[in-house]
Amino acid sequence: MPKDLEDLFKRNETLRLVLAHAGIGALFGFAFAVALVAFDAHGIGALIMNSDSGAIAFILLAGGFMITFGSLVAGSAVMLLPHDGDDGHGGGGGGRRDRRVLVPIPVRARRRN
Repeated sequence: MPKDLEDLFKRNETLRLVLAHAGIGALFGFAFAVALVAFDAHGIGALIMNSDSGAIAFILLAGGFMITFGSLVAGSAVMLLPHDGDDGHGGGGGGRRDRRVLVPIPVRARRRN
């Protein structure tokens, strides 16, 4: 790896966070695609195994799940990062919520004739 890229990964912890979580999500997506084919869910396994282009079909299936799951996990990791001013107790995303109680205000209305 070039020295510049190595320094980029060492200095930028957000990039490391996103790439690490995207990789974990991609592994989950690949495992899900393998499970679909292995357990023959809705005949997908038989369809892929009996097809002339089964390898390509599996690559497309696994690639789609890997991208989807990787994006989901990476996005969740970023959105759950604590913000400045957060108390650090769960929730994440959106900062501290206002904890005031909302009280309804009665409004008088007249019916028109």
